[in-house]
Amino acid sequence: MLKILIKAVILVFIILSVYFIVHPYACSNFMLGRVTNSPEVEQVIIDPAGDHSELFTPTGDQPLTAPAAQPGAAGTDTLQKANIPTYSQEDIDYAVASRYVELENEYSQNNALGKDAAQEISYIVMDDFELTQPEWEAFLQRATESNLFDKIRQEQQSAQ
Repeated sequence: MLKILIKAVILVFIILSVYFIVHPYACSNFMLGRVTNSPEVEQVIIDPAGDHSELFTPTGDQPLTAPAAQPGAAGTDTLQKANIPTYSQEDIDYAVASRYVELENEYSQNNALGKDAAQEISYIVMDDFELTQPEWEAFLQRATESNLFDKIRQEQQSAQ
């Protein structure tokens, strides 16, 4: 009897392990106590003529929509948008290239520069600016075309 119980527990453990490997979001949602409906679940249609405001049919993880703005009330969206500065692509490229050259200078003081060092520095910069690989490659193409790295190196040497 004990052997059967142990085998059943092991089998359940294996099944749950495979399920959580295939659906990793289910594990995190389960641990946090969140319940989501999959899109395959049939939704309940509520009669629009009747007032059934007490009924709520969850539709899964969907982004919340902002309520309609009321006249005379200032929304927080307009305040937040007014305070966010906008940067051109050239400004962003200059910041990324400056960070790369800065790390390159720091790395060259401690170690010899090489292919591995350039790759390590590029990963650090990508992480700092939250760039994906295609975004990084597009940046490298723009920076190479405009000779941005050499310009920044010259500016830093003249500043020293």
